[in-house]
Amino acid sequence: MLNTMVIIKMGNCTFDDWKKAFDADSETDAQFMKDIIVGKVDEHTAIVSADVFAPEKMEAMMSDPEFQKIEAEMGLKHTVYQVTPASA
Repeated sequence: MLNTMVIIKMGNCTFDDWKKAFDADSETDAQFMKDIIVGKVDEHTAIVSADVFAPEKMEAMMSDPEFQKIEAEMGLKHTVYQVTPASA
């Protein structure tokens, strides 16, 4: 399982607009990730942290033409990071 962090920059919408769309996809998201935490940085930036257990499904969703259409309409830019625990 990969602990993943995604920074989402929003060019054509607000955090609240994006969050409504994100929440509407919760059933789809549950097919590849769990323990999802969403943080609002500002009106045009969010951070999502989740444990991704099926990265191939996440990649397929993000490359789906319908997802890319919504991404373009909302002016979204996703930066994806894999997070590892810090050593003591």
